[in-house]
Amino acid sequence: MGSPVSPIVANLYMEEVERKALGSFKGRVPSHWYRYVDDTWVKIKTQEVESFTAHINAVDKNIKFTREDTKDNCLPFLDCAVHIEENGNLNIEVYRKPTHTDQYLLFDSHHPLEHKLGVIRTLHHRAEHVPSKPEGKKKEHTHVKEALKTCGYPNWAFIKSAKSHRKEDQTPAREDKKDRRNNVVIPYVAGVSEKLRRVFSKHDIPVYFRPSNTLRQKLVHPKDKTPKHRLNNVVYAVQCSEECPDLYIGETKQPLHKRMAQHRRATSKGQDSAVHLHLKDKGHSFEDANVHILDREDRWFERGVKEAIYVHCERPSLNRGGGLRHQLSAIYNPLLSSLPRRLNAHSHPGPSDLRNSHDKVGPGFTMSSPETPAD
Repeated sequence: MGSPVSPIVANLYMEEVERKALGSFKGRVPSHWYRYVDDTWVKIKTQEVESFTAHINAVDKNIKFTREDTKDNCLPFLDCAVHIEENGNLNIEVYRKPTHTDQYLLFDSHHPLEHKLGVIRTLHHRAEHVPSKPEGKKKEHTHVKEALKTCGYPNWAFIKSAKSHRKEDQTPAREDKKDRRNNVVIPYVAGVSEKLRRVFSKHDIPVYFRPSNTLRQKLVHPKDKTPKHRLNNVVYAVQCSEECPDLYIGETKQPLHKRMAQHRRATSKGQDSAVHLHLKDKGHSFEDANVHILDREDRWFERGVKEAIYVHCERPSLNRGGGLRHQLSAIYNPLLSSLPRRLNAHSHPGPSDLRNSHDKVGPGFTMSSPETPAD
C-alpha cells in the first residue's frame, strides 16, 4: 500500500465507516461482525441481507462492498472455511481457493535449508491452529505432507523441522539485549554462506541468508520500464562521442538527465566538473543515450562503495584522485584486480554492448537484491 502507515490509516477509516453503517441502520443489525483489513465475516438475519447491503454501500461513496453468501452452509473467511453444522455449531477448516495448486518452494531450489524447513513449520502451524476439530487437524496435516512430498521434500526434512520446533519451544527467550550484536544479512551461495556463518558465529554475530537471482526477480516485471534518462540512484560512465579514450565514472541520486546537464555546464560555486573541463578543453561532446548505467543502488553508502569498485576496476582517466566518497581498503585489491574491465576506454560501446545492468553489483559478476527498486 505504499507507506508503512497506510494500513493503519485504512483501518481507522474502515472503523469509522463501520460505526456509521451499524449505528444508522434502521433494521436489525448483524449479531456478529468480524473484519480483517477489508474482509468481513458477518452473521445477519436473512431478511435483512439485501437492505443492509444497500445501506452499507450508501454510507461512503468511496467504499463499496461486495457480498458472498454461504454456499452449502460454508463461508470462507481469510484462510478459514467456516462450516455451519446442523446443530448450529461452527466447524472451521483450512480454506484454499479453487485455483490453488499446492505449489510451494521446491526442495531442490537454491535456497537455504532453513527456508525450506520454515515452509514445513508454517504449514504445520496452520494445520495445528486453524482447524477446530481433531479430525480436521489430521486431515490438514496429511494434505500438507502429501503436497510437500510432491515438491520434493524428503521424510528427514519433516523430522528435522519437528525437532527444531521443539528445541525452539524449550529454549528460554533471551533478555540480555545489551549483549546482542547487530545481525548480518548475506546473499545465499550454497557451501559458501554456511562457512561464513560459522565464522561470524564465533564472534556472536547472527547471520541470515537472502536468496539471490530468483526467477521472480528475473522474469516478473509488473511495472513499465523507466526511460534511461529518468533513472536515478545510479552509478554511471560518461565517454565522449568523439574517438576519445578519456572516461569518467560517477554516481548520483538525481535523475540521470539532470546530472548530465550539470556535467555540461560550469558551476557557480566550487570546482567545475571534470567532464565539463574536458569538454571545454578538447571541444568534445557526449550524448545522454551513450551514457552507460553500470549499477542501481538506492542506499547512499552502498552506492558510494559501488562507485569506488568501478573506479578501481575501470581506472577512468577523468576521475580526480580524491573525488570518491568511499575509499576501499587495500585488502580488496587482489580481488578487484582479478575482475575484467567492462568498459574499453579506446572504443565506444553503444547501449546494446552493455547489457541492461540494473542488477550489477560489481564488474564481471551479478547479484540481484530485494532492495533493488523495480524499474
